[in-house]
Amino acid sequence: MINIQTIKEAKHICIKTQSDSFSNASALYTYILTLHKKVSLVSSESIDTKFSFLPWFDKVREMTPSSADVILDVNSKTKELYDFFAINDIKINKKMATSLYASLLMEYNNFHKRDTNETVFTLASELITLNAEYKLCREYLNNRVGLYEFRLKSILFKNFILTDNARAVEVFICNDDLRQTGAILSDVYPLLEEFFTLVHVKEVTLKKSDEKNKILINLKEK
Repeated sequence: MINIQTIKEAKHICIKTQSDSFSNASALYTYILTLHKKVSLVSSESIDTKFSFLPWFDKVREMTPSSADVILDVNSKTKELYDFFAINDIKINKKMATSLYASLLMEYNNFHKRDTNETVFTLASELITLNAEYKLCREYLNNRVGLYEFRLKSILFKNFILTDNARAVEVFICNDDLRQTGAILSDVYPLLEEFFTLVHVKEVTLKKSDEKNKILINLKEK
């Protein structure tokens, strides 16, 4: 959990992010600006252009500024950041609400993820009430699919096997696959949910074929 006192005492805050957490980073960046503090956004990877509609997309830099006295690592857990704002009586403005809604949409795969529940929909409703531009979020995050995703799906659907009497799926990926598609490893995980639409499948395992079939993630039906 982010410490509010640390933020209040800081002079220059650096927010570290990646594509999967950029929406939350954008919301936090917006809040810190309201405090009239110096703040920087840093990422070790290029932020996916599908997030270009969010505030501060063009502010992301590669190098951590030497003048930063506080570094915050932001994760992709939307409710955690929302609760931080609520607990500290921080007003969520339109930019923050839009960023949080985008994060929620990505975290729960357009609300199709199996652990999407009443709490998730309640939070989505609250963010819309706070003027989140939810239609804009849907347009960019759901209706604009990059070519890399089509290529990646093609590889994943080709490189899988059914085991345990078709109750389990093993999916294989390697670095060459990622290079060919222009995707990164974090792009793969949301696509694994589609394998649960296969009849009888209760478990999906992603393996790295160029690392002795190292298990990257194992998902089980809840």
